[in-house]
Amino acid sequence: MTWNRYKGENIWYGKDRTPYAGVTARIDAITTRNVQISFDRNVSVDQILISGTVFTHKQFRLYFDRGEQLRLF
Repeated sequence: MTWNRYKGENIWYGKDRTPYAGVTARIDAITTRNVQISFDRNVSVDQILISGTVFTHKQFRLYFDRGEQLRLF
């Protein structure tokens, strides 16, 4: 996957059943190992409020998706 083409312009959506469900994120910086993102709002993860974080590429793909998750029920 070529990560640099995703920097800054795309919105990513938190996957269901993760601490980031319902959150939208924007990629701020990309390195060979990490992805730095900022959220549209503060998120509580392990009782800590964060407005952005750094993930490894694998962690980022685990928690976020380019398509918005639809809830039917």
